[in-house]
Amino acid sequence: MKKILCVFLLIPCLIFTTRAYAEEWREVREFAEAVQEGYIQVVGESEAGQSRYKALRAATVVAQRDLLEIIKGISVSGKTKVVDGMLERDEISTSVEGMLKGAERCGKKYDETDRHAEVCMRVNLRGANGVYNAILPLIKGTSLVPPEGPVYTPGADTPASSMSTPVQVAKAEVKYDGLIIDVTEHGFRPALINRILSEKEEIIFDPSKIESSILVDRGCGGFTNDPGKAKALLSTWGCQNPFSIKASGVVRSTDVKVSANDASLIYENNQKSNFLPEAKVVFVLK
Repeated sequence: MKKILCVFLLIPCLIFTTRAYAEEWREVREFAEAVQEGYIQVVGESEAGQSRYKALRAATVVAQRDLLEIIKGISVSGKTKVVDGMLERDEISTSVEGMLKGAERCGKKYDETDRHAEVCMRVNLRGANGVYNAILPLIKGTSLVPPEGPVYTPGADTPASSMSTPVQVAKAEVKYDGLIIDVTEHGFRPALINRILSEKEEIIFDPSKIESSILVDRGCGGFTNDPGKAKALLSTWGCQNPFSIKASGVVRSTDVKVSANDASLIYENNQKSNFLPEAKVVFVLK
């Protein structure tokens, strides 16, 4: 009886061990996916025929190298990437290096048969040890972003009485405190700086002017492919009554254009609740 009991106790352990070793880590390399997940994740793999220590070390170095290459390739705005300003600024290189050293290890494996290792590593986008904080100097007051251009002010011919969606008619007494902007019909790409422009390309929303602490915590807003999740995310930022609009176009693939009516509506409600400087904006992607 005791032998049978031992066998039954051993089987769950064997199953658990097999599952743990067979676990596959999903890589998150594309920035569009990373901004939704909140992190970049890679798996580094060593060559075979090495001791446990050397294999794990080699796999870690590969993962760190991959993370650095992904970070270099992130768009700041338009066609400009992090790498364009990274090599010229020592403080950014130093900050990125520190961020990589502090990257979170989300798993490791060592195969005793062919003696190779895999290491999963993750870098968060937001927070004190995240990508936004590491390359904040590229986002704030940098020449890498498009020219500032004129700042939007509503004209007499752009009343905020209608929106791009007929059922969402603004009432004078309603105060909106957050924005959901649908970009699913356009070739939009998430970047470190995603701006909102009027039809005349006047600047309505420029994340580089957001307070640094908020920019580090939220980036230039949120990104999701689900309107319900967009509302839920805004709720976590203290937004009680967001409104939704559809983009009318895209400039340089990272700047969103909105209609005259929607531009006026954004401006008017921001004057009441100041949600733009707090980055209470969520972009709904394909």
